[in-house]
Order: sequence, then structure tokens, then C-alpha cells
Amino acid sequence: LVHISQITDDRVNDVRDYLEEGQEVEVWLKQKRDGKFGLTMVESKLSGGGGGAREPINLSPFEGMASDVWVKGTVVTTTNFGAFVKVTGKGGATAQGLVHITQIQDGFVESVADVLSVGQEVQVRVTSVDVGAGKMSLSMKEEGGNEEE
Repeated sequence: LVHISQITDDRVNDVRDYLEEGQEVEVWLKQKRDGKFGLTMVESKLSGGGGGAREPINLSPFEGMASDVWVKGTVVTTTNFGAFVKVTGKGGATAQGLVHITQIQDGFVESVADVLSVGQEVQVRVTSVDVGAGKMSLSMKEEGGNEEE
């Protein structure tokens, strides 16, 4: 069994965004305990235990970024409440942020998957950064538009 946290360094909300049944993958043996094997698909995760706390995300390159600055991003995964988008900040630093379903476009969005797909390039604005919590909020809407839709 490969635990969801051992598939990629990125946040995984839906395993099907990364793997499909019957797909051959390369894995490393992480540990053997009581006749059970711990596997990982991420070579850098070979040391340490499975699951557990993740490395803190460095969002400081995005802190203080003006909310009217547009940056290019790539949709990493979609959920029923929005999409996680990987963006590049100052000095080439990358991180993922959430575009909440209400921030995808003006008007009602019934299904995120109807508007966005994994791998799609999008233009986003950084609307808030919480370095302590490791969270970044993004928007695909113009600043000052209807925020409550």
C-alpha cells in the first residue's frame, strides 16, 4: 500500500488525479515492520515515518504580494470546493494555493470540474497568505468584483 501522503510532494485530494488502476509505478521500500512494507513514490521521503506532519510550506515569497498582480499558475487538483493551483513567486519559489469555487469566475459555478481541469494554466491573484498555517488564497476574478456570488 502506498499512503496518499507518499504519492507526491504536492497536496493530493484525489488519488485519481495522479494514478489509475493497473498503472505501473516506481516505488521505494521505506520501511518493513511486523511483516508489512511501507512504500513511497517520492525518493526524498525515504527517511522518517509514514504520514505524519508535512514539511512546513514556505509562503514568505508570496507574503506582501499586491492583490492586483496577476501570476501564472497551473491547476494541480480540483475539489468540490475549489482548485489547488501551483504558482511561482519571487525568486522562482513555487507553492500551491486554493482558488475557492466562489473565486473562479463571476457568477455561479455549479462544478469546479466544468470550468477547470488538472494541468490547465490559469491567471490568478494572491488574495491572502497565512505563513503560520501554510495557506494561500488565490482568485481568478478581477479585484473589487462581486465577491459574494
